[in-house]
Amino acid sequence: MLLTTAKKQTGIIFSKPLDCHVWVEVSENSIESIEFRRFGEVKKLPITDDLTRYFSGKPVDFLKYDVCLEGFKPFEQAVLKETRKISYGTRITYSELAERVEHSRAAHAVGNALGKNPVPIVIPCHRVVGKDNIGGYSRDLEIKKRLLSLENPSVRDS
Repeated sequence: MLLTTAKKQTGIIFSKPLDCHVWVEVSENSIESIEFRRFGEVKKLPITDDLTRYFSGKPVDFLKYDVCLEGFKPFEQAVLKETRKISYGTRITYSELAERVEHSRAAHAVGNALGKNPVPIVIPCHRVVGKDNIGGYSRDLEIKKRLLSLENPSVRDS
């Protein structure tokens, strides 16, 4: 969980296939430190500074980072590529995303493709929501709520 009142360190999956995690230490609803870890090692990578800015509530354009979508079906690649274009602080529905990839009746398939997202945050699948609810999130629905709140504090878990 990204923001809590007790001081603790917690990790969220950044890239499951690469066994990469973002570790965030928070205290009194402020971020103390952010580290990018792979196989238990702490690494300072170019994306680390951008992730730090992002988790501090600042907009970051992650489009400058290449994402390998090799092994994904063409439809899944289209969904993930289109998801990358969703702006910081913006939400769209699964149906809207299905229309953007020219499969207007494939909202459920869009959700399935998003569930395979190899790099959350860089591919901001948390910005895709249901028509009447927040929708799902393969990692943890609470994380999705926190990410949406981080990007747009005036809009709560709707």
